[in-house]
Parts: sequence; C-alpha cells; structure tokens
Amino acid sequence: MKALVVEGGAMRGIFAAGVLDAFLEENHDDHDFVMGVSAGASNLIGYLAKQPKRSYRVITELATQKRFFDPMRFIKGGNLIDVQWLFDESNRRFPFDQQKMFSSTPFLAAATNIETGDADYYQVTPQNFAKAIEATTALPIAYKQTPCFSGGCYTDGGVADSIPVKEAYSEGPKRLP
Repeated sequence: MKALVVEGGAMRGIFAAGVLDAFLEENHDDHDFVMGVSAGASNLIGYLAKQPKRSYRVITELATQKRFFDPMRFIKGGNLIDVQWLFDESNRRFPFDQQKMFSSTPFLAAATNIETGDADYYQVTPQNFAKAIEATTALPIAYKQTPCFSGGCYTDGGVADSIPVKEAYSEGPKRLP
C-alpha cells in the first residue's frame, strides 16, 4: 500500500508544490491514496488534476495578494487571511479538471475538530470538496469563520496533525473504496 502524505505550512507549501510538479513531470502517481493537511491538501488539487504549476501559481500569484492576506482587515475585526476568497479565486483563475481529480486516487484530508481538539480525517469528494478544503486550511484566529460539514466544525488540520503519516499508515488500508 502506497500513500502520498503532503504536509501543511502556509507559504512553505511552495516546496511541496514543486515536489508535486516534479512528480507530475516524472509520471509518478502510483499511490493507493493521498492525504493532505492544510496547504498540502490545497497542493494536492493540482497534482490530482494533473495540472503542473497550478499550486505554484496559486501560491505566488494569489496568496501574495492583499485580498488574501490583509493585516488592516484583521485589525478592523475581519480575517487576516481569506481562505474562501483564495479557494474561489484559484478555481476561477486556474480551473481544474474535477473529473480527473476525483476519478483516480482517493484523496483524504485532515482537519482539527474544534469540539475535541483532535484531527478528523475524511475523504474529499465532489460533494464536500469546497468545505473540506476550507476546513483543512482555516487557520485559527486568522480566519474568523468556522467551517462546518459532515456533522462537525473544524479549523486548520495542522493544529492537531501537521504531518499525518501515522494516520496514513494505520488507516490507509481501511479507507480504500
């Protein structure tokens, strides 16, 4: 059983974006499932859709804009980072092939359950895609909304499990369709 686990780390996700692009160039996609947390889950979108440089462009062209990161908005009571805008704008500017993304490798993500403080792991599907990505990337304090779906409310997955290798190892065989 092979799993690809991609860590979070906000702007440090540029490294993972480059590694995933190199994997695409080499046609390295023989994983039984992928698991991402926070920026790592976002980076997996371009990888699974087989769109090199998508994650790189999202990070360098959009995540650097004031519309995403705005300290003045935060001082005035708003979001320091606007996760929802980044998700919507990246999908508008760099559309991806959703059918390709969801047709091959199961995609799992981690988010921190705000009730328990533990990581919850879930399969990302076309039905929960937007909320799942918002939940795994919603930095506490910096993002004021609390994404809720599938019966829970969540914050950034990196709070509870920044590199979910143990979960991928222990749960992987049970999660395959």
